[in-house]
Amino acid sequence: MTVISIPNRTGIFSIAVLEAFVTIALNSFLLGLCAKIPKQARNQLHICYTFLAASDLMNGVYLLLLSASFFFVDTYIFKNYSVCLSVITISSAGPTTTGYLLILMTAIKSFSVVCPLESMQFITRTAAFCLSSAVWIISYAVIIIPTIFWARKNDIPLYEECDIRAAYQDKFKQFLTLALVLGCCFIAGVLIFNSFILLKINRMNKIGIQRDKKSNPSSVNRMDRKSPEKKNSPEKNEVRKSRYEKPQLNEQIAQINTKKIDSKKSKNFKAYFTVLLQIGLYILCGFPYFLVLTNQKLQIYYYNDRNVRFVCSLFVFLTSLINPILTVIRIPAFNKTLRKIFRVNVL
Repeated sequence: MTVISIPNRTGIFSIAVLEAFVTIALNSFLLGLCAKIPKQARNQLHICYTFLAASDLMNGVYLLLLSASFFFVDTYIFKNYSVCLSVITISSAGPTTTGYLLILMTAIKSFSVVCPLESMQFITRTAAFCLSSAVWIISYAVIIIPTIFWARKNDIPLYEECDIRAAYQDKFKQFLTLALVLGCCFIAGVLIFNSFILLKINRMNKIGIQRDKKSNPSSVNRMDRKSPEKKNSPEKNEVRKSRYEKPQLNEQIAQINTKKIDSKKSKNFKAYFTVLLQIGLYILCGFPYFLVLTNQKLQIYYYNDRNVRFVCSLFVFLTSLINPILTVIRIPAFNKTLRKIFRVNVL
């Protein structure tokens, strides 16, 4: 097997390999942490995070294969059309799966915020496992099934480097259109589910303000000012005292209810905000790809320069490196388990 590399790609290749190994290491660590969480502490979201970590781990492996095809362009194995098509297909399906797992997690959080009682009944751990598996299968199927129809019928050696253009040949633009449609569906899902959550939070905050207004004792004070001549009556003093105590009690109850309604301080909102951060980073990492596909002037560079196409892919895979870091830092079950392991093994 002859291995011939391209020297001017060494820098990009080194960055890609480093990103891939760090991604594999972080997500392997996160999967180990998932196994250490006690069963009674695991909820539906932790199951989704386990699937997300597994998807991100595989993305690290896919990035290694894609980097090898980018750097060792004249290696015999990457000149085989079936091998090249397989590498390009799985390296496209992996990030798609990560994105739609994040959409699933947003949908679960949206359902739990909008319909908390129904979510406890229907979104069980078994349901979360089945939904995550279904999203995984569908995400791969959406990429693999069109690839089967778009692939060349005859398996002949490639006379150009293994890339998305070589893999799809004259169906290259159809594949880019598919990627654009999947990206638009992702954005639509983000907007829909987050709008449900924000509307619910806004309504809950309005209820808290209304309860606070109802507990305002100013009306009682005005009533008491109308009869100053009866202040010394013992019976009236008792009535007046009860009038003052009742609104004060109502005000305290309203404050407690307002704290309950202030969902921004709840664990549920923190978990939702973590998913929102991950989605935001996923969109940010995919923005160069989206910008190139929607701008005709930039498409020329994308079509003609393999370096541009590979760097866009690097940005897309970057989200698989960031996800485990955010998960460990933001999700209480993970960082508590990590601190517990650290105390047991180090201290």
